[in-house]
Amino acid sequence: ANSIKNDGYVYIGELHPFKQYSGTKARFETEEGLQIVHCFNHHISDFTNAAKNYGFAILSINEYFDDGDKKTIPRILTLLLKKLN
Repeated sequence: ANSIKNDGYVYIGELHPFKQYSGTKARFETEEGLQIVHCFNHHISDFTNAAKNYGFAILSINEYFDDGDKKTIPRILTLLLKKLN
């Protein structure tokens, strides 16, 4: 929070916690094969409470779904924060 000037923005994009609750982990392919990222389960309230506690306004929270299918668990969670004066 101290590195962001007043009225500065922070963008957060994460694997959606709901995906993590169901056992999904971030992963990618390399020449050595499938790499699974060790990750920590952050709850949505972890992000929103931290924003509040460190003087940020939450400008937007968005969820992105595979193929836009909102009947499934969202894949990505994004937050846009603004540092208050």
